[in-house]
Amino acid sequence: MRTKRELYQEAMRTVALRRQAARANAEDARAEAEAAIPALRHAEEEVRVRGVRCALAGASGGDRTAAAAALTKAKQELAALLASSGRPADALEPHFTCKKCQDTGSFEGHTCECIHKLMQKLRREEIEKLSSLSVSSFDTMELRYYPNTMDEKLGEPVRTYMGGLLEELRAYAEEFDRSSESLMLFGNAGLGKTHAALAIAGIVLAKDMDVIYVSSPDFFAKLEALHFGSDPSGEEETLLQTAAGADLLILDDLGTEFNSSFFLSTLYSLLNNRLGAHLPTIVTTNITDGALLEKLYTEKISSRLSSFVPCLFVGKDIRGQKAREES
Repeated sequence: MRTKRELYQEAMRTVALRRQAARANAEDARAEAEAAIPALRHAEEEVRVRGVRCALAGASGGDRTAAAAALTKAKQELAALLASSGRPADALEPHFTCKKCQDTGSFEGHTCECIHKLMQKLRREEIEKLSSLSVSSFDTMELRYYPNTMDEKLGEPVRTYMGGLLEELRAYAEEFDRSSESLMLFGNAGLGKTHAALAIAGIVLAKDMDVIYVSSPDFFAKLEALHFGSDPSGEEETLLQTAAGADLLILDDLGTEFNSSFFLSTLYSLLNNRLGAHLPTIVTTNITDGALLEKLYTEKISSRLSSFVPCLFVGKDIRGQKAREES
């Protein structure tokens, strides 16, 4: 899990390499063109000289009409030379990936949107490496896997209920901001909880917000190993701060981790800090019994989780159904 600063630095390195490559490609193109067109170098120099004279005329407050006309003529002659060899007018210019900032990462004194998009892409790739699923979409959550049978407790068919729940979760993602409520997606295994959480992540990432996804057992096991082992670089604190400060934190598969005093105190601190900062968290868990939840996580943690909006997933194991279809 990288911090936002680390993502920014990596994105800046990426655009710097793009700029370097564009300029190198332009130099190669110029050398090739000059070798093929003997008059090209003189034409380029004429454009440069006319450009300087035009700028000087403007700076002195004089009439720059004649200088501008001469510059236009020089550019036309250069374009004609390039065209005669089958090259476009901009053949000698660097072709930057981002037209706005020309791969500098800055536009009009602010971080260019290309940097934000790269940071989103890097975070998305990170989540996909950490999760068993790619950053998913609600469109790939097929309702046919939920039985179209009446559920007495719900008072409606399972498929109808799940269709409504998934639409509510999609709306949550589309309307998401830093004041959104926290959610607890709970239900038996294989019903699409992680899929739905990752679908929310994909939409929220596209809003230029930072999403941290962690598998609860892996995340807390790593923290505990760092806490009781060697951590000279302070990685434990960095991981905790990154998770605590994310616009959206997804704690997947809560209830499958090793239950230790360190885990309980760290989970409580993380939840408490995020709730205190009014930052949304999504928890997925197979635990459907509130009494068991309190028994596992103590009353303090249970009370924090009770403030999350409950989202019950019902039906039959979708993974099993898909496995049977593929066999």
